[in-house]
Amino acid sequence: MYPMSDSVEVLKDYSDTFALVKALRSDLANHAKPDMKSQERSAGRKSSGRTAPRPLRKRLAPGDRQRLIEQYLAGALQKELAAQYDLGLSSVKTILREAGARKYAARA
Repeated sequence: MYPMSDSVEVLKDYSDTFALVKALRSDLANHAKPDMKSQERSAGRKSSGRTAPRPLRKRLAPGDRQRLIEQYLAGALQKELAAQYDLGLSSVKTILREAGARKYAARA
């Protein structure tokens, strides 16, 4: 496989693990320090991201909600309704569940 001298060289290079660990900790500590310049630049800016999503009742008007339910009962797919009303699929499912809208009768 490898000549014996190569193995000895590798072992010699990595035998002082304390120095390697110390250097690694130093590097990690330097990377963990906050960058003061970037904090100063962003201090005056407002965050562009929302902290919490808008409630579903504010994303869809009551009339639109009723139309969505009627279209679903008429045969529209939930995925199509989500795209049409610019909602997530889970939001459409929540609206339909809260309204008790079911296309098919429950099996007994």
